Amino acid sequence: MRVMYATYQGRRVAQMLSAVLRFISIIGLSCLPAIATAQQPIPDDLVISLQRGNCEGGCPVYRVLIFANGDVIWQGRGRVARPGVALSAVERDQIRALIQDFEAIDYFHLENIYGFHGAGCRSTTTPGASMAITSLSMGGVSRILSHYAGCAGEIPDRLTALENDIDKVANTARWIVGEPPTGK
Repeated sequence: MRVMYATYQGRRVAQMLSAVLRFISIIGLSCLPAIATAQQPIPDDLVISLQRGNCEGGCPVYRVLIFANGDVIWQGRGRVARPGVALSAVERDQIRALIQDFEAIDYFHLENIYGFHGAGCRSTTTPGASMAITSLSMGGVSRILSHYAGCAGEIPDRLTALENDIDKVANTARWIVGEPPTGK
């Protein structure tokens, strides 16, 4: 009788252990997409650029490039605290976040111009506002898009957010107005 009870308990423990392992594997597998997304590879040929300027009234004129390895190149052209070229770096997670920003607005399928001559503007406001030119090259595909800051509409608003995110990741404020780096 004792042997049968011990065998019963041994099977019961094995069943419980098996159930716990199944539960852990199910939970683990359900988390895989989030983990895979966070660690998606960055294409080696990735280059993100933002160029601002071409406005009446004295806006900053600059260009910033972000590369797949995290290198950042700044080129201040006018009305900035740091004219000329400067170098820095960003984290790969920040680059992944920018790629997601581009994908979220379906960047490769947008109009070429959002401004006076483009079809994507509902209306234009803010005379003398600046132009932003963004570009994305990755996976052998490249796209350049012009956006007039006075252009109103859903897509132009999302482009403004994307442009601001590029500025934030590259920490261009330190070169535009001379603020210290954010450390991100």
